[in-house]
Amino acid sequence: MSIWKKEIIEDQFLSIISLLSIVLLFASFYFQSALVFFSAVFILLLLYANSFYLKHVGGKLLFIDKRKRTRHFPNDEGQWVIIMENKGLPIMSGHLKITFNQVVRPMDENLNARQEHYEMSIPLSINYKERKEIIIPFITNKRGMAKLRKVELHLPHFFGLGETILQYKYLTKQEVLVYPRAISVKNKSVFLTNKQGESYARYSLFEDSLSPAGTRNYVNTDSFNQIHWKASAKNQQLQTKIYDRANETGWNISLNIAVSHSISKKMEELISSAADLAYFFEKNDIQFSVCINIRATNHIPFLYIPAGKGKGHLQKVLELLAIADSHGSIYPYEKMLSYYGRHLQQQPFFLHGGFQSDKAASIFHEMNTKGYSIYHLQTTKQSATIIQHSLPKKEVQNL
Repeated sequence: MSIWKKEIIEDQFLSIISLLSIVLLFASFYFQSALVFFSAVFILLLLYANSFYLKHVGGKLLFIDKRKRTRHFPNDEGQWVIIMENKGLPIMSGHLKITFNQVVRPMDENLNARQEHYEMSIPLSINYKERKEIIIPFITNKRGMAKLRKVELHLPHFFGLGETILQYKYLTKQEVLVYPRAISVKNKSVFLTNKQGESYARYSLFEDSLSPAGTRNYVNTDSFNQIHWKASAKNQQLQTKIYDRANETGWNISLNIAVSHSISKKMEELISSAADLAYFFEKNDIQFSVCINIRATNHIPFLYIPAGKGKGHLQKVLELLAIADSHGSIYPYEKMLSYYGRHLQQQPFFLHGGFQSDKAASIFHEMNTKGYSIYHLQTTKQSATIIQHSLPKKEVQNL
């Protein structure tokens, strides 16, 4: 089964040449001219060879499309790698044309995008049983996912009267993931809470008595009931128990990238702010989850990364932020908040970013009264600020 969809484009003049050659062939018998006869036969043989070549070329040309995902930051350099192996008729003077979206851009600054896509043409000739690796360098342009949207091979006819196009039938497996750039978020100190809880923290005023971490030498300021008697007897010196530090931590970043039924102009600012927060959480070993109101096809109807921490979790979050597509279908934000409250693991701290409707504000007030701490993310083009959610005056008076 061929992996190529073939389209043959012929100039009408080719049919005229074919017809004239047949006329000349019969005329050669009438005029008894060997020169006219051989000329007509020669032209007909060329036309037959051209037709045979076009019919069979590319039938055994393989595009070795290896599954590969490369990860980059904006303004990084990368490359597409296209491997062709020919087990059929040789391909001469062809042109390989590829199309990809604006997430990456060609090195050649003279190439302009058309309808948000770049198209490049690379000369390609490949002999029988030859394998070629074509390297096409690029520069990452902006956040998102780039793929080779189209791979075509354009082959000119022998007489230059038309061409044959071989178009790859399947979706390519190469992917280029470009992480979002991070913009500075102010007031991140709110994430370093001093509330007692059960989550491990590097720095905390509280200790988890159920999680011993070891012992140290006793000092006069230590409580008598903190002495570890077995360790003291073993070391012949008083030893004090050490416990892991514990805070009430755990954040959920919730982004509303829509205003009414349209994508918000602040979408990129929100995603860049979330990237900065993700780096901060990973650095400070803080657990966090992420929700974005773009429809997803899995069992959770919107983009979601469950709570976690560490470098592996950071990578998952950055990938989610990278693939959040402005052309995707919007999931109603209030429905996302409701789903989060009823079905997902809720974190003690909730950070909202984006447009806030009256209904969303009502949900935040309800969460606040249940003990959850609500914060808001206010963005500008170059920075963002975290502010604490405030209850309406009537509710404050009733407390």
